[in-house]
Amino acid sequence: IKPIYESTFAKLKAADIDQEVKERAITCMGQIVYTFGDHMQSELQVSLPLLLDRLRNEITRLTCVKAITKIASSQFKLNLNPLLPEAFPVLASFLRKNQRALKLSSLQLIDTLVKNYRDYLSSETIGIILNEVPPLINESDLHISQLTLNMLTSLIRSHLAFLAIIPQTILPEALVLV
Repeated sequence: IKPIYESTFAKLKAADIDQEVKERAITCMGQIVYTFGDHMQSELQVSLPLLLDRLRNEITRLTCVKAITKIASSQFKLNLNPLLPEAFPVLASFLRKNQRALKLSSLQLIDTLVKNYRDYLSSETIGIILNEVPPLINESDLHISQLTLNMLTSLIRSHLAFLAIIPQTILPEALVLV
């Protein structure tokens, strides 16, 4: 795996390469970490901050969200300290964007992170996410509404302290769907 990782990392790190090569490098790195993450703890300390940088880049963010979703759904309990909790405010801001694919992927990623890495979520981070959620629950896009409600359900299950807060802010929007 070392030669594959090093080759992919070199492409991921390069700034002057074609857009398609960047996206493939991000996707490949996500797959490498997903599959071999338990054998590459030292490499994670270098590659995850780079993925965070790519997450902040407007051109590569959708591909990066999908790659991080893959990483977060790995069967291994990986150390995502270099990536989380800094990624949560960035992901929350994506819920505001007018790109449907980015919203859908971000909701799936947040849900996966809440289920598998809930220890990285602070009350402040949850508050940032909850501020972006109410406009997503509406009848104009039921798929986004469904993913939002799924994510909120996961959030309530993992952080019971928000059991009283989430229904207060979300229930009015959810009742409009009924």
